[in-house]
Amino acid sequence: MAEIASDLTLDSGLCLVLIRNGSDHGYVIAQRFLPDADIGQIYTLSRPAVYRELQFLERAGWVLSSAGRGNRGQKMRVLRLSKRGAQLANEWLASPVAHIRDVRTEFLAKTVLAQEAGGDVSKLIRQQREFFRPTFEALLQERDESVVAMWRREQVRAVSRFLDELEGVVSASDDDGEDDDIMVSARNQLRGEVVSVKHGGVLSSVKMEIAPGQIMTATITREATDQLRLAPGSPVTALCKATDVMLAVGPGTRSQMSRRA
Repeated sequence: MAEIASDLTLDSGLCLVLIRNGSDHGYVIAQRFLPDADIGQIYTLSRPAVYRELQFLERAGWVLSSAGRGNRGQKMRVLRLSKRGAQLANEWLASPVAHIRDVRTEFLAKTVLAQEAGGDVSKLIRQQREFFRPTFEALLQERDESVVAMWRREQVRAVSRFLDELEGVVSASDDDGEDDDIMVSARNQLRGEVVSVKHGGVLSSVKMEIAPGQIMTATITREATDQLRLAPGSPVTALCKATDVMLAVGPGTRSQMSRRA
């Protein structure tokens, strides 16, 4: 199982990796946390909070600074990582997040920063899935029907689907165009043909016919739809995780639903 390599706070980890990736002074780092910036869309920090964090990292000996000047000749402090700071940045970026709730913030930020640095994002996704595996299995096997338990199970399914889809998008973007066979872990594979594609602002609804009169709908990101060049008539294969396969018995009898964990 992958292990969490460091106990850095989210603020410290983000600032260290941003410096490692080339942001060499406080103003540039603070800009990345603005609401419309790439990191800011995930997690925001005010400029004073960024400067306080940088001061803490410098006192800890993980960030070093020297006098410099900006493009307009203004005085500024140029930042770089110490040897220990670089080690912590690398460890933090490569380690999975501890809790499912951290996927929305810490894991998304790590993914963006790893892509920026040209790192192995697929490895990060695999490690995160492996770290969560015991938690996923335990929660999906629960028979507690309380509201909280149902919500926790739905979070598990959503995160599992997200990791699968993210890995597919990353793999597609890394594809070098060769026609090598691709092996996947999903056992449930349904081949069919796209019959319609409906785009939304972020997501796309793709309908595929797997047999005459048998239509299946997949909701994926619009970016993935564009990368896969999906259009009516495109041959596709739907990959289904066993944890999300539902079975119905009928008609004429009371429907019975089951999930195979």
